[in-house]
Amino acid sequence: MSKKQFLKRYSLIINKLRKSASSFEEIQKYLVDQSINDEENYEISIRTFQREIKEIASTHGIEIIYNRSQGVYEIIHDGNEDRNERLMESFEIIDALKISTNLSNHIILEKRKPLGTTNMNFLIHAIKTRNEIGFSYSKYWTEELINTERKVQPLALKEARYRWYLVAKDLKDNRIKTFGLDRIIDLEITHSKFELPENFNPEETFRYSFGIINEDYKEPQKIVLSFSYEQGKYIKSLPLHHSQKELVNNEKEYRIELLLHPTYDFVMELLSIGAEVKVLEPENLKNEMIKKLEATLMRYK
Repeated sequence: MSKKQFLKRYSLIINKLRKSASSFEEIQKYLVDQSINDEENYEISIRTFQREIKEIASTHGIEIIYNRSQGVYEIIHDGNEDRNERLMESFEIIDALKISTNLSNHIILEKRKPLGTTNMNFLIHAIKTRNEIGFSYSKYWTEELINTERKVQPLALKEARYRWYLVAKDLKDNRIKTFGLDRIIDLEITHSKFELPENFNPEETFRYSFGIINEDYKEPQKIVLSFSYEQGKYIKSLPLHHSQKELVNNEKEYRIELLLHPTYDFVMELLSIGAEVKVLEPENLKNEMIKKLEATLMRYK
């Protein structure tokens, strides 16, 4: 069996048990049905299955046990569920694209610049070993694309709005900054070691952030937004932020509450929604939105 088939079978077993605890016979039938659909062979013996649930625990951090009283296998620990979901999602996309060799006109991929993920393994290694790194970096906000040389202490990788960023301490001014992976070139891992900043926690640092702009030196603000009924269905299915709470949900309005820093990238996100959203609180954010919208109207006069 190919490595691809092993990974696919792992994915199928996990998805089956996430939906409901199942007996081995139910799992086997599910794998047989999927084998027919994919024109592959995912069938498995009970001995191989028991070996593979150990592999799943090792590679995915998902612990599966046999519940003897009910005669079913069940997931009792799902590790980092968000991470595992993304891994599974990525594998399913890759698998679908491979299957679709003769259907190129039926799968439309977005045309975009590469995300710079070629450096990801090197960066993860540097973060793990705590080695300082050097690279050339280009900014979007300069009139000319001029590369600057950087030497930093890599702390974490962060995804935001479908892009990947390096979170690092810039040795030029000892400030923690974010660098887009797609703008990093000539990456070099040095032999210089570093210690993590005291009490640094990447998750906490960006807990109240929207995107990559970090203002953890400020208190987050309660933000109340009102959406049209139609836009509300989209916002409910794809929340703006993990702090999102539903306040009103009817045929006239979908209202939510957020707790975050209303930074530039958050304002830009609201502007992209246009007339389908209205800021109710706080007053300073409402006034900033009004100024931005008035400036937009002036460009058409």
